[in-house]
Amino acid sequence: MSETTTSGDPSLLEVAVTLPVWGTYTYRDPRPAAVVPVGTQVVVPFGPRTVTGFVVGRGAPGGGGGQAVRAIEEIVAGQPPFDEEMIGFCRWVADYYQAPLGEVLRAALPQGERAVAVRSVRLTDEGRRALEGRRAGQQAWLVPSGPGDSDPILTALAAAGGALPIRAIMRLPGRASARLSALAEDGLVEVGDAVVDRRPPPTVPFAVAVDGQRVKDISARAAGQRALFAKLGAQAEGVDTRTLTVGERGLLRALVKRGLVRIERRAVAAGSSSALAPSSSSSGSTSSSASSSSHPSATTRPLAANPAQAEAIAALGAALGKGFATFVLHGITGSGKTEVYLQVIAEARAAGRGALVLVPEIALTPQLAARFRARFGEDVAVLHSGLPARERLAAWRRLREGKVGIALGARSAIFAPVQNLGVIVVDEEHDGSFKQDDGVRYNGRDLAVVRAQRAGAVAILGSATPSLESHHNTVQGRFRRLALPERATPRPLPSVEIIDLRRHPVGADGLLSAALAEAVAANLAAREQTILFLNRRGFSTVVLCRGCGHVVQCPHCAVSLTYHQKRGRLVCHYCGNTELMPLRCPSCESPKLERLGTGTERVETLIRQRFPDARVARLDRDTADAADSSGETTRGLGPILEGMQSGAIDILVGTQMVTKGHDFAGVTLVGVLQPDQGMHLPDFRAAERTFQLLEQVAGRAGRGDRPGRVIIQTYAPDHPAIAAVRTHDYAAFVAQELEYRRQSDYPPFARMVVLRLDARDEALVKHDAAAVAAAVRAAVGGAVRVLGPAEAPIARVRGRARYQIWLGSKDRAALATAARAAAAVKRNADVRLAVDVDPVSVL
Repeated sequence: MSETTTSGDPSLLEVAVTLPVWGTYTYRDPRPAAVVPVGTQVVVPFGPRTVTGFVVGRGAPGGGGGQAVRAIEEIVAGQPPFDEEMIGFCRWVADYYQAPLGEVLRAALPQGERAVAVRSVRLTDEGRRALEGRRAGQQAWLVPSGPGDSDPILTALAAAGGALPIRAIMRLPGRASARLSALAEDGLVEVGDAVVDRRPPPTVPFAVAVDGQRVKDISARAAGQRALFAKLGAQAEGVDTRTLTVGERGLLRALVKRGLVRIERRAVAAGSSSALAPSSSSSGSTSSSASSSSHPSATTRPLAANPAQAEAIAALGAALGKGFATFVLHGITGSGKTEVYLQVIAEARAAGRGALVLVPEIALTPQLAARFRARFGEDVAVLHSGLPARERLAAWRRLREGKVGIALGARSAIFAPVQNLGVIVVDEEHDGSFKQDDGVRYNGRDLAVVRAQRAGAVAILGSATPSLESHHNTVQGRFRRLALPERATPRPLPSVEIIDLRRHPVGADGLLSAALAEAVAANLAAREQTILFLNRRGFSTVVLCRGCGHVVQCPHCAVSLTYHQKRGRLVCHYCGNTELMPLRCPSCESPKLERLGTGTERVETLIRQRFPDARVARLDRDTADAADSSGETTRGLGPILEGMQSGAIDILVGTQMVTKGHDFAGVTLVGVLQPDQGMHLPDFRAAERTFQLLEQVAGRAGRGDRPGRVIIQTYAPDHPAIAAVRTHDYAAFVAQELEYRRQSDYPPFARMVVLRLDARDEALVKHDAAAVAAAVRAAVGGAVRVLGPAEAPIARVRGRARYQIWLGSKDRAALATAARAAAAVKRNADVRLAVDVDPVSVL
């Protein structure tokens, strides 16, 4: 690898490597007269390793600082994944969220669009000769671990063609790392980095008739096979197998087996409609977008707008093309916010501008995706994790090439390469799901505003319960508020009844008060649908020994294990650890183990027992992805939503998943079982989050032709969040909550950063947390309020002890200085530091 000393060299490149390291690095392009575009992915030496990175700018004259500047080793083929606008946006993200630029760029690309450097072990020529000699029975050679018949590492490398990722080597039996070092010293293997290139364009299977004259080989009784063979023979280029029906696919297998048809996999151009053909799915979840086209093929017409909708559409339409502006679309549940989005986006597309729509969890809102595809047809690309990686990559590439003008996805879609961006919509902008909680800890909602500002676009933040930050921005004049105070259909918001459980306790089942039980029974008699909301999954939330009081906890996390009856196991909802339900107490060997607490699985069981004739389903993380071998329409996200739409389900029990924008016309009753547990969490956002959840789930009732009713069971009927939901009084709740935040100097009146440290050894993390806090105080003095270090509310997760340091200030620059000071502290090797800017959770 060549190096040179430079001074004012125009071939210098500024590169951000895809490693968790700060800053960018200067490299030299050794090719004469070459110009590497900004955004290109390159392969570069980095210390003893070879890694990938992105060109983010030109190196300044003398950028080597008199030091030897290393040359890039390779330019990754293909179109640069980033343009200069996106590079600039990612620089802003890295600066604000105190994250390495290379990590931000890596997070911004879909899987398959970036090359990666994988640490690998390769068999040398000497190693091959040694293995061949061993197999031929020649004199035994020795490895530092001693003589033997074979070495597992050399044998595995030979079987794999000569190279394996180092992770695979470390999984081999025995002391792999010690043997690997010895083999490398003897020259039998070498350890380096292999660059895995970008994933090639997606391919799709085509069925091609081998010989059209061979139809005579098919029995006349096999009419289906003959018809399909004729269909394939009529298309010389073959037929995309995904366009075949389920029955035809069965016939196709028979034809392939007989040699009458062959299957060819073909690369599909970005603009090809077959690249977007939706694959069939029994779950009914959102499929990929329609095929790419610069001309939308709408299949539904805009709905007639009521006066409030019309006013909002006019205001947003007038802002299009006039530069950056942010609007908060405050519309009560069922007020028709989606129709406003659709009509404004249609105006933007008519003007040649692109659109980006963010939703909290795309897999939970198939109705929204379906409405967009129905309105805009082939002009929509859906980006979400439920799609195969190749389909997500194909959608991303179509957006980058301008073949599709609308992107619809969850928070990571904020980086989607929409061309000539004109409008960004953030639906349910209050939802905490927009906050990334690991890696680069960005907030998709906030980045939507920043990206709109940089693109001169209009940002629309829609919600029935806007976040306090967004509301405060409207008061301060930074955002403009647009109100939709009435439902799109002539129906009022549902009535809300509060049941004080101190005076009206639940019945013998520990679940329903008399009033809620009677309401559910009446709803069943009237053939109307009910939703029962409990924001905790599982059957029992605590397993307690009646003998000694021991609570069965996760061995890796400082939380109790939750019993899941259908799986017959105890599950940790933080690390995923599962265990069999013990027969005796792990502490005292007593058999007196009792399952306490209530989760949605228990609620489902009790409701089935209480109302045996009701058709009951459950919607939570456990059932959303489940497949029921019985074929019932009660498990799996798609069947559950379809069952609610068709009326095949009478009672739906669910967690907050039931609040995510679903529109079930038959639901007239919503019962809230235990909201108190969320209200009293040690989190300054607990009241706001409770109000938003309750108001959102209440809004599921009465969206059809019949009025809705909501019953909330609580031990704290006078809590501000409960009292405000009773009258749907968002303004009253916000006024009271903002005053509390003002007095406590919490957001939106101050900015916050939390420093989270963790390690396997609690003593180490406690020591380093104290050192970090001291360094921060020394760096910023009184400009930043420093709280901690203190043990996190959940003190251990995944076997790692956790400490937190909270920083608060009105001065963003001072907080950035504090975060940099924290990162500069030398820590023990196992102590990890995460900087969370604008945290949404204390836990």
